[in-house]
Amino acid sequence: MILYRFLAIYLGQLFYNLQHFSIVILGYGLAGVTAAITARDLGAQVIVLEKQPKESHVTLSSIAGGFVLSLSDKTQALEYMTALCATGGQGDNVWTDQHINKAWVDYSAQNIDWLNKLGARIRFYARGGEFPELPGSDSMMLYRHDGCGVHMMRILYERAAERGIPVHYQVPAQRLITDGAGRVVGANASDISGKMPKELNIRATKAVIICTGGFEASEEMKLHYLRSYPMYFTGGDANTGDGIRMAQEAGADLWHMNCVSARLCAKFPDFPTAFFIDFSGKGWSNRSMLAKKEKAIAGFIFVDKYGRRYMTEEMKPHAAAYEVGNYDSHKLEFPRIPSWSIFDRRRIENGQVGQISSGPSGPQQLYRWSRDNSAELARGWIVKGDTLAELARQINMQPKQLERTVLTWNACCDTGSDPEFHRNPLELVKLDNPPFFAIKLYPGGSNTLGGPRRNHKSQVLNPFGEAIPSLYAAGECGSVYGLLYPAGGGNLAECIAFGRIAAENAVREAGSK
Repeated sequence: MILYRFLAIYLGQLFYNLQHFSIVILGYGLAGVTAAITARDLGAQVIVLEKQPKESHVTLSSIAGGFVLSLSDKTQALEYMTALCATGGQGDNVWTDQHINKAWVDYSAQNIDWLNKLGARIRFYARGGEFPELPGSDSMMLYRHDGCGVHMMRILYERAAERGIPVHYQVPAQRLITDGAGRVVGANASDISGKMPKELNIRATKAVIICTGGFEASEEMKLHYLRSYPMYFTGGDANTGDGIRMAQEAGADLWHMNCVSARLCAKFPDFPTAFFIDFSGKGWSNRSMLAKKEKAIAGFIFVDKYGRRYMTEEMKPHAAAYEVGNYDSHKLEFPRIPSWSIFDRRRIENGQVGQISSGPSGPQQLYRWSRDNSAELARGWIVKGDTLAELARQINMQPKQLERTVLTWNACCDTGSDPEFHRNPLELVKLDNPPFFAIKLYPGGSNTLGGPRRNHKSQVLNPFGEAIPSLYAAGECGSVYGLLYPAGGGNLAECIAFGRIAAENAVREAGSK
């Protein structure tokens, strides 16, 4: 029996060592499937390793709203990206260099055509970047796939299957394999499916492309790298920073580790991931994403743990988390973590409070939010009080402070002006229709951005700015975005753009013997 097992492992390992996979792709989200399709269409023999089981495979792209960013004018788009990357920097101290920004612009401008050729169902949604005060913002064009991210990913996986690309689920890569010269020549993986030998050394004759995502599910990495803690995200538990650690061992430099694409989201103790919240009842967590503006049906405000407003609730949907991370060195706490969304009967009667366009309660249906919010009230996810004082006591807040905050808010609604936080007048709806409700909020939501530093060819760089031979990365594992994120759909745009860039350059590698 022992001899049989040894022989099976040996033969299995021999099979994979003898296979001529020119490109090994680690991770099978949007960046991974894009790189796989592109490399295969260029004639490469591709293999994909994915750590999750096929039947429960969840990626940040599949639970996303299906938005993809494109451009109307490349010159203006480059100006906008340059301004984003220079914000907070001086001289040469920028988040991302101009060569990378230009590559992003050139390839993002082709994203919609690339998707359409593969049979995607995508249409124009809105125009404008997340930071309209910066030059070139109007060049950002937001498209949305029918059926959101889960349907877009389904189409791309079908196209990969049609090309005969082998995808091995439950085979997480553990380490990169390098030769004596430091060239990456493959990946060591562990089979947890029981279908293959437990340990595999899969050789790449040309290159390895890391598409393993960020570190949203690694508490240790979030604590050490992000600007505030705790921070919760809406993806599954697969993104634990594996690709980042593998790249580090191969000599990679890191960048953007303290940057996130994040807002305020809800995290409940009896559910593993965070939820996007539809604060205003219009289907989106932030009405600034809507192409048309109209008077809000229901009002809401954000308050810190002491019941005080501290920012405009018309938040930047991918940057608001930075404003939450205000540490008080005298009280030794983050007074805004957690925060609370306060609302009244108008909102609770206006449909699901959990966002149904993306996230766990979106089309992927990791959780089915009740239509009348009754299940979430019963679970304690939404806290109810017949009066503001009762609500405050239930969430460990001083009643008089919360009452003062709401009184001030209602006065702003009466005058049509929010002088302290400058909320859009269309959002000024009073909180005066009891009972009152609260949801606990944390910074987080979308994804981390840090990881191995890369260049405009998607090559992973060492701390001296030199490319590590035959190693590439794409997607949020070392995203090209720094502190500021361009607009909704930016993550998906980057995955498609740099998935293609990585694959094209990897296929051009001379290869090893």
